Amino acid sequence: MSMLPNPRWCGRLALGLALLSLLAGCGWWRPKTGYELAPEARPLEIPPDLDAPPVDPALSIPEPAPRAASRPVVPAASFLIADSREGAMRRLGLALQRIEGVEVRGKADALGAYNVRFEGEEFLVRVVEVADGMRIEAVGGNGAVLNGGSAGKLLGLLRQRLG
Repeated sequence: MSMLPNPRWCGRLALGLALLSLLAGCGWWRPKTGYELAPEARPLEIPPDLDAPPVDPALSIPEPAPRAASRPVVPAASFLIADSREGAMRRLGLALQRIEGVEVRGKADALGAYNVRFEGEEFLVRVVEVADGMRIEAVGGNGAVLNGGSAGKLLGLLRQRLG
């Protein structure tokens, strides 16, 4: 008789040990500790009145108003010219030099603006790229677009020269 164990018996023993090791981490073998039954551990419940969206018309989102033509809204004193940014800056610089009473105090190519003094007021005249070309506008020290006063008068003169 051979001293080697029966292969069938060894296979069953190995399978049994593998199953036992898998079930060792299972909760079947451990007793309940009590936290599983605590009210904080229950799943969240949605109240019946919160499972549907509200139907109050005051909470509805209105439809957007139809957009007008793609023409940009231009403030009253500013105006559009059909040119490239560089061309508009060059033409604006020449026009500012030729208008009597305008003192060009500086130029910022990166901003597309000229710092000017006209009739005792100092402001920027800048070129802004829009869909239809370039918009010429005046901007005050606080960043607000100027439409009246000296800035409005200068923009009117520029419109005559550039328009």
